[in-house]
Amino acid sequence: MHLPTLCSQGPTINSTLSTLNYQLLMTINEQDQTLTATREEMNTIIDKALDRKIKSLPDRSALSRVSGSGYGVSGESDTQLTVQPDTRHSTPHTREKILKTFRFFNAVATNDHATLRSIMQTYEPEYVRTLTPQVEGTGSAGGYLVPQEFYADVLFLLNEYGFARKYCAQIQMSSNILNVSTLTGKPSVAWVSENGTIPSSKGTFGRLTLTAQKLAAIYPISNELLMDANVDVYNTILRIFVEVFGAEEDAQVFNGTGSPFTGILGTSGTNLTYLGGSSTSGKTHYTDITLDDLITLVQSIGPAQQRGACLFVEQNTLSDLTKKKDSNNRYLWDIAHSDAPALAGANGLNATGLTFRGFPVVALPNGVMINGYDSGTHPSTPFVAFGNLQNAGCWLGIRGGMELRISYDATVETVNAFTNDLQMLRLAERIAFGVGQPSYLAVLSTSAS
Repeated sequence: MHLPTLCSQGPTINSTLSTLNYQLLMTINEQDQTLTATREEMNTIIDKALDRKIKSLPDRSALSRVSGSGYGVSGESDTQLTVQPDTRHSTPHTREKILKTFRFFNAVATNDHATLRSIMQTYEPEYVRTLTPQVEGTGSAGGYLVPQEFYADVLFLLNEYGFARKYCAQIQMSSNILNVSTLTGKPSVAWVSENGTIPSSKGTFGRLTLTAQKLAAIYPISNELLMDANVDVYNTILRIFVEVFGAEEDAQVFNGTGSPFTGILGTSGTNLTYLGGSSTSGKTHYTDITLDDLITLVQSIGPAQQRGACLFVEQNTLSDLTKKKDSNNRYLWDIAHSDAPALAGANGLNATGLTFRGFPVVALPNGVMINGYDSGTHPSTPFVAFGNLQNAGCWLGIRGGMELRISYDATVETVNAFTNDLQMLRLAERIAFGVGQPSYLAVLSTSAS
């Protein structure tokens, strides 16, 4: 490494070299202006320099989002690394989190076990004990447990924008299989006369077995971006994985067909209602839905099960409902409510004031409840759900944390990492899903004929 490249960053690096020269085994050649050091020593030099520089900066967290400065690590090869300024906004904690995450990514990519060990030593013991990746029965570790700061950001966004995680009951699984007790029959009660015999009665219980399945995604990223540890690249990687994981979790929870999970719409034992009031009403189109059908759906479960319940519909179905008019060209949905619902840009996230008969309406993204929305006939196809998912025992099991693998030479959809100077980031999680009390839920289906 050329010293002018490194020392051009100012007195921070120079003072760091002077301090560390007596502690490390690196060699400085003043005549050739070169520095010879191991990767671990270079990481130490950079971390010390960054730490000193960050501490010398004023606290600008209260200023505008576009102000402030951070620092990132970039490089052209394994033997030449430079420290360059990052003008994007970030707090010291954010900068530290991003640098740690990208150091982790690069260490996994280069099989730098020394750096991986040093990073993992910063993990909280409980985080490691609970979430360390395991593949039972194989003795394989499977992958590297991502830094807990990155995992916390992923979980926060999944719980914020993923509908399955937001509305289901979550449970941490200590093994790949978890048995959950369910109530299949309630105890009976009886009026008893004075000194009379109280009849025996007991509830009956069933068992819901949650089996964790692996969900994985691969994201190609250029070597240059992976080395550029800044907040925009970090947020891009975070957003991509959250979107694909959240979308697939929602699809399985609401409309899974058994591979690997059976979703709410396909679970047996729910209270099934049909468009037009019967399975032979002739209402076989999604667009045949009316407000009367929603009333029938809501009233198909008792008042106790209606507490805290929500109406789950897709955006396309919600549009069909809100467009319906009476003979005077007035929107029926508006007539049914004292205030017109705020539907502008409704995508399930910002239509927070939307209700039907006092029950919140959750507008799910298109494709979650219906596989291929169109104007054709779709007999006996459930596409709307109602209920309190937590009270109904809709369990989303979480097995361990997220594990990461990186490949230099994998081929994904005809794109080869080696020939395109890419790295393939593969992130995987293990989850399980099942419904414990399906009778607490109501489902609306098109008619059979």
